[in-house]
Amino acid sequence: MAGFWIRINPQGCVEGSLLGECVGPLAEDAHKEFTPRVRDRRREAAEGYRHELVGHDEWDRRAKPCLLGRCQHRQAAS
Repeated sequence: MAGFWIRINPQGCVEGSLLGECVGPLAEDAHKEFTPRVRDRRREAAEGYRHELVGHDEWDRRAKPCLLGRCQHRQAAS
C-alpha cells in the first residue's frame, strides 16, 4: 500500500502520520493504530477526527507543514 495515513483533528490540522504499508487498507485500520481503545475511537469519530490515505505529494502539501508546526491551523490557534 503506497502512501501515508494521516490523522486529521477536527480543526483540519494533521497530528500524525503512518506509512501506508504498515497499516491496513481502511481508515478504521489507521484509526486503530493511532487510538487503540474502542471507546476513545468512538469519541474521536464523534468529535470529527479523520484518517486519510494520501500520496507523497499530498503528504508534503498537507501533513508536513502541520507536523513541523508551520501550518495555518497552529498560527490561527496562537
